[in-house]
Amino acid sequence: MIDNDSAKDSLDLRGKLEHRERQIDAIRAITSALFSQPSVDDMVRETLRVAIEVLEGEAGSVQLHDAATNRLVFRHVIDPSAPALAGESYPVAQGIGGQVFATGIPQLTQRVPEHAAFNRAIDEKTGFHTESMLTVALKRFDGDPFGVMQILNGRRAFDERDLEVLEVLSAQAATAIESAHLVEQARKAEIANLIGDISHDIKNMLTPIKSGVLTLEPLLDELCAGLATVSDQCPQSEPWGNKIYELLSLVRDDYGWILAAILETTDKLQDRTKVIADVVKGESAPLFFEETNVNEIVEAVLRDLRLVAQTAHITLRQELDPELPRAQLDRQQIYNALYNLVNNAIPETPAGGNITIRTSAPEPAQPFLLIEVEDTGRGIPEPIRSRLFTDAAISSKPGGTGLGTRIVADVVRRHQGNVTVDSEEGKGSKFSIRLPLQQSVSDNTP
Repeated sequence: MIDNDSAKDSLDLRGKLEHRERQIDAIRAITSALFSQPSVDDMVRETLRVAIEVLEGEAGSVQLHDAATNRLVFRHVIDPSAPALAGESYPVAQGIGGQVFATGIPQLTQRVPEHAAFNRAIDEKTGFHTESMLTVALKRFDGDPFGVMQILNGRRAFDERDLEVLEVLSAQAATAIESAHLVEQARKAEIANLIGDISHDIKNMLTPIKSGVLTLEPLLDELCAGLATVSDQCPQSEPWGNKIYELLSLVRDDYGWILAAILETTDKLQDRTKVIADVVKGESAPLFFEETNVNEIVEAVLRDLRLVAQTAHITLRQELDPELPRAQLDRQQIYNALYNLVNNAIPETPAGGNITIRTSAPEPAQPFLLIEVEDTGRGIPEPIRSRLFTDAAISSKPGGTGLGTRIVADVVRRHQGNVTVDSEEGKGSKFSIRLPLQQSVSDNTP
């Protein structure tokens, strides 16, 4: 009996030592991995990779909380279904992940399909078969969760010790991620203040231009009217009368639209600078919804960027559905979104290429109008594509900021629509925006 007890104690001790060794290895691996990553997004992805490796899982995901919609969003997915899940979301009131996020209590789930809270829609969408699952919350310094991490289908049966290892990993990762996030927020605040100052300076510099145009227009009106009177009263035999008429004709037909274009351009420059400053600061101007013809917005965008495209030897095309119904939209915000997509595509499209904007009316089963921006450019590399429409968006252009796609994502989200991208390196990209015809709000609120 004593020998049996001793053997059992020895076995338990060996198991505890192995478990402790796994925890230490996990901490070493995650510490080394985290502090070699350049951004918060890279930290999150690396945490997931290390966790799957240490726990010998088949797949895993990190789901971050979107406070605006109160949903958990699949930020990073490592498994064969990654393309199908990235960016998908579900309400925090659903699923095992939602339970862990709400309670903060980690869960080891065996025979997952039998669990009452299991969200079967995810497996149905991806074709993946979830058998077992470890789920832990990612928490801030104050204990509030900001997401969950899940590891699926261990090569051997998961146990409570595996759950403890994942807790250690997630705690280490969450601390590093939160620290990096605070540093990033401080940097963004500094940049936001700088851009705010620049925006203010631009507005001040443009104000005299606008005032000058508004002053000049009535003076030119009066001048042209006076010259026209002189020209009409001048005998046709006088050569100077004909000269006045010729010069008047050169100016009278064009100065109106030139001055109007200057005013419109200065307004757009001020608006665009403010939009960029707001995005950096994490702010959004209130939306003003009105019944709008999207085709008119597309035409305005292409008109304003045509000279830029011609300089780059790029052809801008439009394929607009004449049956497109009017939609309840913020005209200026949709203009900003489409302008950013086309403006971003121009430098990424080789000379001789083209950029096309298409619009399509809603189908009976899908009450969303479709706007597509497609280019024949270089395509978007996967590391950049996976970050599009997130706060971690980066640009493939030298010196680029990634702000353009963040502006697009913010505009589409606030219109209760969605935006996706299909891209293949060397074969171009296609951005698809789906927008509802009517908004579910009764007033013009953000």
